[in-house]
Amino acid sequence: MAVNMSYPKPRSLQTKVIEIARTDSSTVKCVLPKGAIIAGVDVLQEVNAATNVGTVSVGYAGATTAILNGFTMATTKVGLVTAGTAVGSAVLGTALDSDKQVISTYTVGSSTAGGTGKVMIHYFMPGPGETVTS
Repeated sequence: MAVNMSYPKPRSLQTKVIEIARTDSSTVKCVLPKGAIIAGVDVLQEVNAATNVGTVSVGYAGATTAILNGFTMATTKVGLVTAGTAVGSAVLGTALDSDKQVISTYTVGSSTAGGTGKVMIHYFMPGPGETVTS
């Protein structure tokens, strides 16, 4: 099919926003639908990690770091940041082969408090018969 004003068709970006708690340990947070293609991940750190950094990983059963792999919750910066090199292998990868329960794990390390916030998972659904290459 030729590229033109009608192809490829525009797609709406969907976002799931999940809360991150220091007590998360493979904690189910939401479900991403079969066929979803993850386009990006952002972290909104609302409270600085105290004493030392903590890390957050987000994924699903069998691939617990597929979306976010050991993102550092800093002791000095608070706010919206992109995941950078902590982006997991499922981001901009292939379409999900089934509905996926998204799980979060917070590794406290020697942090005594804080390091919490939200993770925003951005995804889209390709149309019937459409494929996306990365």
